[in-house]
Parts: sequence; structure tokens; C-alpha cells
Amino acid sequence: MRHGKTGHQGLGASRALVIGVGGLGSPAAIVLARAGVGTLGLLDPDRVEPSNLHRQPLYTDDDVGAPKVHAAAARLRAERPELEILTWDVRFDGGSEAILDGFDVVLDGTDSAASKFAVNDAAVARRLPLVHAGAIGTRGQLMTVLPGETACVRCLFEEPPDPDESPSCQEAGVLGPAVVLAGTLQGAEAVRVLAGADPMFAGRLLTFDVWGGAWRRVEVASRASCAACGRLHREVFAQRSVSS
Repeated sequence: MRHGKTGHQGLGASRALVIGVGGLGSPAAIVLARAGVGTLGLLDPDRVEPSNLHRQPLYTDDDVGAPKVHAAAARLRAERPELEILTWDVRFDGGSEAILDGFDVVLDGTDSAASKFAVNDAAVARRLPLVHAGAIGTRGQLMTVLPGETACVRCLFEEPPDPDESPSCQEAGVLGPAVVLAGTLQGAEAVRVLAGADPMFAGRLLTFDVWGGAWRRVEVASRASCAACGRLHREVFAQRSVSS
């Protein structure tokens, strides 16, 4: 299972898109920039707030009130001037799916279930590797989606839960180390995808709790009835059957 670019020169030509530059996307973007990714896309509609600073390492007090994507871009460019950064100060929805075109991997750093399903569906439709992550309270999770090869987010949950049943980390709270750890692992996993190495969490859901010290990795099987990737899996299976 090989994906993306190979070696350091390959990373320099690679393009990664981070959707949501908050507690998850902020450390993930730092990992990608320092690893040598050539182009980094940043998408987030929010502005920096004082409550963000303890868990979003791209920002300081001086950034409060500024759009996150602009503050993040300035910080990353100061560290790596040659890094090409593209920014979108918008919320990801059905009208912004075309932004994914041209990237080699997408990282989901959003904090709502509805957004995560939207990102998953857009990535699967484009056969674009997706590194999904989430964090709430003291817990985090991570899974890599390789469309046509592994399960996707909808294979785990068919539909987003009711908003009242699944609050965002902003609403429910999150421990800084939990979300930073999830975002750092997410960035490292994306680097593996871009470098052509086997992803550690492709078709596997990692869950952890930094308070209780629990770590668990569970195999996730794709579902033939999945609304997002089921048809793609059937097409890939048919192609392999013909070629064999």
C-alpha cells in the first residue's frame, strides 16, 4: 500500500490541505511545514480568541482577533519562507468542495460531526487520502481513509449524530494535551502518506485517553452499503477481478 510522494524531494513537491486550523489543525500544520511539504492549504472561517491559546500552538496574544488562516500563515512563513501557503477564510461546506482539487492529502481538523462527514464525503468522491482526527475532553481519535482501499468515516457511522448528542470541543471543552497530541499524530500520518510510506492508521481507528492512559487501535472494515465509499469499493473490486 503506497501513496503520495517518495523521499524528501517528493515532500517538497507535495500539497497538503488542512481544514480547520484550531486545536487539531494547528499542530498538524506545524508538523507538515517542518517536514518539508511544498504547498500547504489552510481553511478556517474563525478568528483567534483568547480561549484558543492554551491548545492552539500557532497563535499568541498578538494574534487575538485576527483570522486564523492569516495568523497561521504568517507564523509558518516566518519559520519557512519558501513554503507556499494558500488560505481560505471560509467554512467548509458543499460549495467549497472544489478546494480539495489539486491536493495530495487532506487533514480534517474540524470540530463538528457534520463538518467531518462533509470533508469525508468530498475526499472519498475525489479518491483523495484523508487523515481524520477528533478530540473532546481528555480523549482523541485518528483514522486514515484511503478511498477504494479502506473504510471511511461513514463506514463507522452512517449519518452524523444529532448536534445535541455530539457537542463540539468548543462546546464541551477539551484538554489541551489531548487535542495537540491528536493533531500532531495527524500531521505525522499525513507525512507518511505523502512520503509513500504505509500509513499507520489506514483502516484502523486509534482512540486514546490522556487522563486514563488508555490506547486502543481497532480494525475498521469497509461497508458495501456505505453511502460515501461503497460504490467505489465495488468498482475497485470489479477492476481487480477483470485484471486477474
